[in-house]
Amino acid sequence: MRPFDFPRALAYAAGLAPSFDYFTIAGPRIAMSARNLAMRLGPQDRVLDVGGFQQARDAVLAGFTASPPDWHVINGETLLNPGAEVARYFDARLERLPFDDSSFDAVVCWETIEHLFTVRADGVVSWEGVVFACQEMARVLKPGGLWQVTTTNRFCPRTYWCFKNGLAPMVNAPTLTHMGHIFEFAGEDLLSLARGAGLDGLELDSFNAYDMHFDVPRAQQLVPEMETMLGRALLRHELYDTLQLFARKPLA
Repeated sequence: MRPFDFPRALAYAAGLAPSFDYFTIAGPRIAMSARNLAMRLGPQDRVLDVGGFQQARDAVLAGFTASPPDWHVINGETLLNPGAEVARYFDARLERLPFDDSSFDAVVCWETIEHLFTVRADGVVSWEGVVFACQEMARVLKPGGLWQVTTTNRFCPRTYWCFKNGLAPMVNAPTLTHMGHIFEFAGEDLLSLARGAGLDGLELDSFNAYDMHFDVPRAQQLVPEMETMLGRALLRHELYDTLQLFARKPLA
């Protein structure tokens, strides 16, 4: 476990929000994800952040006041062939991570996995990019290494409220250069991806990161209605809007 100053990380992210609107919503989510990761990090752990970027990294490291981890970021703006006549940038859906096997003690993928779907030649949205990216993240993990993924929760009261009101939750259209946010994962999807990548020690839960739009009391008022519709009780990870999965690479 590494010390983490959650209020300091939160305040740092809030300071970025006036000039970078992304942090208005994402700041609390990043701080929560980092706090939860810190509880599981060892004193010398090396971390790879797939899909992160410099400002988010700075917000995370603001919370690691005593012993910031060796934190590496790779995203769609990472140049893979410096000096080449035609630039080639990293694409997690298609490119192998430019690191050796078993290079990192932890790999995080925060609010990125939902952007990694690909479109086949026949126009069908495919999981191939998502599966490939998860396998690559597992490849660069050391045995015993930790994988943390967070993503919006397809199956929760917020999503149910959107469904009731004819709204599409957290969806935006793909473009020529970006797959957008066209699909939300359920908890079982994340578990299947982790198992398919050969990971175990699975810990699935959720937390609320979008309170400014849909606060916790409002969400919980819908739980009985959802349970009546389903004919069963909601699972723990179905209560809140952001899924979080921790998994580990087997030692042998």
